[in-house]
Amino acid sequence: MAISPVVRSDPSVEVQQAAESYSLEQAREELINTEKWIKAILARLEPHLPTHRPLKVLDVGAAQGRALIALTRQGHEAYGVEPWAQAREVAAHLAAAEGVEITLRGGTAENIPYDNSFFDLVLATSVIEHVDDVRQSFREISRVLKPGGLFWFNSASALCPRQDEITGFPLFGWYPDPLKRRIMNWAKIHRPALVGHTEHPAINWWTPWKARRLLRRAGFSTIWDRWELRRPSEGANGWRAHAIGIAQRNPIVRLAGDVVITGCSYAARKDSAPL
Repeated sequence: MAISPVVRSDPSVEVQQAAESYSLEQAREELINTEKWIKAILARLEPHLPTHRPLKVLDVGAAQGRALIALTRQGHEAYGVEPWAQAREVAAHLAAAEGVEITLRGGTAENIPYDNSFFDLVLATSVIEHVDDVRQSFREISRVLKPGGLFWFNSASALCPRQDEITGFPLFGWYPDPLKRRIMNWAKIHRPALVGHTEHPAINWWTPWKARRLLRRAGFSTIWDRWELRRPSEGANGWRAHAIGIAQRNPIVRLAGDVVITGCSYAARKDSAPL
């Protein structure tokens, strides 16, 4: 449910569009970027993933199935859930056009239509900020993960003042959460273009301590933030690699980085014993 800038016929006017509303043409254009993104995420998670291959992977909020296509092409068994029927229809056409078979069902993060302990890995890209019930979503994701399986998500950060979820509100990331929700609910009804015309604008914003607390309550034992997941090699051999290394060692630098960089991401391993 990520919100992306889209330029209309007047190139001077940029509006927001919810990713789940992409057309077939837009989805095809974004597919190559999605494939690069999935490859990068799997590389970061590799040291913590089960060793067997292929992995059974669930994409929550799969939209047009781009991540499912990318995962399948990388040799994994990919499954998805997406609540919006139009997005699932576009996904079927996209998969057919790309010659890839995908499994995509209707469903939400709060109600995942798959069996207990089925997946090795669950991904949720720019979805968790939009769910109605975070605690239930985390419990459901834990339920469908195998013991020792991994959950990764990225979402909206409450530490960084910059964000991509709504236009026209400077420093919105620093607003108190109750005020954020009021503004989002107002925009959904009265100014839907500000939130990409989505029915589920972002209402959940994250700090590291909130993420760790709620993940542990849902049965996740070990949790990594984006700095712990990043590899210095991703920054090549310049200052970025040096900065990543410092952030991994110094919690104050890590916090400063979270204030500067938009969004956040976490990986968490399900407890090896059943809940």
